[in-house]
Amino acid sequence: MNKFILFALLTIATQALFENSYTIKSANKMQDFRAILESDFVSMVYFYTEDCENCQRAASLVEKVAEDQEGIINIYGANCDQINKDPNSVNQLPYCNEDMLDQLPQISFFEPPQFKINPYTKEPMIATEHRFQGEASPQSLGTYGHKFIPNNVIRINTLAELNHFEKTDPKLNKVILFTKKKETSPILKSLNLHYFERVKFGEIVSSPETQALLDFFDIKDIPQIIGLENNGDNTYNHQIFDGDLLFKPIKKFVRSLASKDRVPYEQINEKPKEDNRRNRRSKQNEEDDDTQKPQIITPIKLDQNVFNKQLLRNDKPALVHVYKDQMHKAWDDSLKKYKSLFDYYELQVDTQQDEDLAKELFIKSYPSIRFYQVGNVGKKKSNKISFTKEYNLEEINKDIQDIIDDKTININEQTLQMQLSQFIADNHIVVIYFYQTPIVGLTYRVLSQLQEYYGKYKFLSFKNAPEMVIQQFQIPTQPAITIIFREVTDKKELEEELKPEQVRQALFTGKHSYEEIKSFLDSFDETKKTSHKKVIEISTQEQLLEHCNKKQKLCYIALLNGEHKRLKHDDILTKWEYQLEILDRIKNAHGDKQASFVYIDASCHDEVLLKFDISDDSLPNFVAYQKTKKLYSKLIGRFDYESINKFIDKQYKGQSSNIQIQELEIFEKDCEEVFTKRREASQQSGLSDFDEEILKEILEEEKQRKKELEKELKKGKKKNKKSKDDL
Repeated sequence: MNKFILFALLTIATQALFENSYTIKSANKMQDFRAILESDFVSMVYFYTEDCENCQRAASLVEKVAEDQEGIINIYGANCDQINKDPNSVNQLPYCNEDMLDQLPQISFFEPPQFKINPYTKEPMIATEHRFQGEASPQSLGTYGHKFIPNNVIRINTLAELNHFEKTDPKLNKVILFTKKKETSPILKSLNLHYFERVKFGEIVSSPETQALLDFFDIKDIPQIIGLENNGDNTYNHQIFDGDLLFKPIKKFVRSLASKDRVPYEQINEKPKEDNRRNRRSKQNEEDDDTQKPQIITPIKLDQNVFNKQLLRNDKPALVHVYKDQMHKAWDDSLKKYKSLFDYYELQVDTQQDEDLAKELFIKSYPSIRFYQVGNVGKKKSNKISFTKEYNLEEINKDIQDIIDDKTININEQTLQMQLSQFIADNHIVVIYFYQTPIVGLTYRVLSQLQEYYGKYKFLSFKNAPEMVIQQFQIPTQPAITIIFREVTDKKELEEELKPEQVRQALFTGKHSYEEIKSFLDSFDETKKTSHKKVIEISTQEQLLEHCNKKQKLCYIALLNGEHKRLKHDDILTKWEYQLEILDRIKNAHGDKQASFVYIDASCHDEVLLKFDISDDSLPNFVAYQKTKKLYSKLIGRFDYESINKFIDKQYKGQSSNIQIQELEIFEKDCEEVFTKRREASQQSGLSDFDEEILKEILEEEKQRKKELEKELKKGKKKNKKSKDDL
């Protein structure tokens, strides 16, 4: 049964709730929820009835939230009395079901989808519901809703990144927030939605590493907002915001910088994706010889760069081992117990730099094990997430079980059918976890939060299901996992109305380990299935004709940089290997198309760059080439799975821009010899490294620009100290 929401505010309101409120919208019909499900903004919905005393008492609380969150979170009131009078809405909303009315009021938040269109099913995506539980106050409700606001704000850490931020999206003015907070301001995130692709937003977090940026802008007081008005030649006039640091004044300032028309962003805030390559390789090793050799977990060495760019941006929980001479007694046992369920990091403190990083980890004694939830949420989650040397594995496990959030959709007998019908009709893969324990299993909680399943899967949990439901789903024992999915013979059927005979069920019968459950889940995702086709390297004209003319008329060509074979992408792969892995995923996802998948070392065979009108500093890149039609189209955007996937979909549907091309030729070369001669020529000319020269030029430009702007940036700045905490 759902828990009652405990309202801290008990001021009695009138029965006609929110009748005269301009900040609270009504959602009294199912059609009203369409706007909520399709909105770019987070929505909070308050379910109530007119004769519910608790609902009346809490009305003032909702009005206060609406006032505080105006422009940031949309607030709705859903009158179940009105909803149940509408024949098209009755019994469609679980909280307004007759059996649930005595548990009102209820509050749910709706998180906007990451993509408007599901990249797999091509169906419109809708918001995800998150039911609020606990003691409600204006602050707790606001904080809960803020974490669901999409974040398109660019984090700037260096002068080089600032230069890139300014030079990309040249048609847009920019706004930069200087702040001490490591989490992006909800005001800034929401303003980015209001002026999406009309203003470009960035943020700089004050720290020793970003001091050069603060000095460049002459920032003395934080928080501070500066507008960059483009002069049309990638130089900017700086406008200092000197109003109250509140939503409405800042919005007025941003509006003055906004372009009339939307211009698609060139630079986007890439959401960090879980690096599951290590897990996938471990899983493959186990499948080869599961009974003969144990899984070996190798922790990642932690430094400031890994901390900022990887640990704090995980979509998977992590354990960090911090020690000097003596290791934590429970560390090795933790690796063995949790295996691939978590990511693991190690910091052996030897230098002052290590000491500083340990302080940032809030380590007070050595050795310690620090636990992180998804991203940096865990850092403020609880004071029990740093385990000192006294903790044993049993005590650590008990606290971790309590700390990790349950973000699954909790269902019951009344809501089961509605949720299933909706999700299956929307072509989601629905996973249901049946259990009888006090909380949802740890492994299932972690899997449900993986970024790779976002938008494709829906994770449900059903506690103490009645016998009738257990028999219906043929559940032998609990806990149990089953998947409900839509099976079609032709993908075009997914665009049609759902037919009962298309609904299928698959019961998981393996061991409830991370690897086995994940393998089971992945088997239902078309993008994770393999194709018999191979990705072929092209280095001669004969190979080009063989694979891009004789075998297939359409050829997808990845243009790579062979010098990336020596550069690291992460602790596991080189950049070259990482790009080939992306290509392999693309081949698997689109292997059913009548096309070849090839790649060319375009840094060596640079003759092809001229044909495709691509510069060498734009590598890696991706093109679709049709030799018989003498046409090609090229990728605009990042070389990553999502961008290439969208590009192929548009190209295959005839929606991409085609460019005429003359005969494509590739000359046979010894690429190692080419690269060796380039390095020798570079050394003879006195250049140590091309990238270092570029960086020097950038820094020199920054230095000159700083001198020119020094006078302007010394103007006085007005502050509203009361509202500083909002940024």
